Amino acid sequence: MTVFDFTRFRPMEVYDCHVHFRLREKDSGELESLTSKYTEAFEKARLSRIYMSAGNLGLYLKALDPSRYYIGVEIPSPKAKPDWYRFIESALESGFDGVGEMGSKPAPRAVRVPLDSPLFEGLWSSCEELGFPILCHVADPEEFWSEDTCPDWAKKRGWGPYGADYPTKEELYEEMENVLDTHPRVKVVLAHMYFMTADLERAVEFLRSYDNVYLDLALGIELMYNISRRRDDWRDFFIKHRDRIVFGTDIMPWQSVEEAVTRVWMLRMFLETDEEFYTPPSADELLTRYEEPFIGLDLPEEALDKIYRENFTRIFGREPKSLDVSKARRFLEEQGDDFALKVFEKALKSRR
Repeated sequence: MTVFDFTRFRPMEVYDCHVHFRLREKDSGELESLTSKYTEAFEKARLSRIYMSAGNLGLYLKALDPSRYYIGVEIPSPKAKPDWYRFIESALESGFDGVGEMGSKPAPRAVRVPLDSPLFEGLWSSCEELGFPILCHVADPEEFWSEDTCPDWAKKRGWGPYGADYPTKEELYEEMENVLDTHPRVKVVLAHMYFMTADLERAVEFLRSYDNVYLDLALGIELMYNISRRRDDWRDFFIKHRDRIVFGTDIMPWQSVEEAVTRVWMLRMFLETDEEFYTPPSADELLTRYEEPFIGLDLPEEALDKIYRENFTRIFGREPKSLDVSKARRFLEEQGDDFALKVFEKALKSRR
């Protein structure tokens, strides 16, 4: 395993707003293995606190370590016409800290529900009223709409090239911005810098228009590549808008410990140094190996502390929400998730 020297970075707490936790099968052995792998990765990467998009298993994680894990609930299908207010209120009272990553990754028009559909209205209004933040993925890199520029690793996963039966990137932006116009107080963290790093001027205007929105740094490796091509201009952006940017990695269950740690290392190199560097061999296959280097932003400590910690706590709270055991049990029972309930109870017993 590659050994990264994290002592070269500033001795600061780093909170990660964008990590996924899910199982292929409802299997206790797989759960224990994944939990152990994540614990090792977080320790090696020196992540202090993590917002986990884990669905019902988030309650299991919070039962295991209530001081480390913030947890995002998985929303039901809007086509089922849920009672949104009751669902969000129940999640909040159980101990969830927000909505885990949801949103509008491109899908055929025939099957998707637009974010500004009336079917989603109850979600936005409930989260706005209850102060329940949302991590939201909207669109994809512009390269994914072209056969010539869509990377092979994306094609392999069905992420492009998107054809005429898919919404355009502009349509997806319009949907999200319709929501933000209608709900100016809903707290939204837009994943992957809202895929705007190829258009700095638009990113500036977007943040000027919507003061309830934050941008996370979760890779999409094109994020660092695009920023590096206009490094000085983007450095000014990061310093000026340091209150609006949140550290995130997009760590996934299929990644090895080494691959997860590599993501953290790359982002910290990018934010804290002025060095030129490339995607290391230890990176997962989603992190493109570009011929041109990334160029670090060498941000001042005040900006780093905002990005690493302060903005996260402004969105999700200074401490993770307390777990209400009885309400969490009821929530899992209402979801009909017997497996999550079983491992939740086991985690509670392990703390006694």
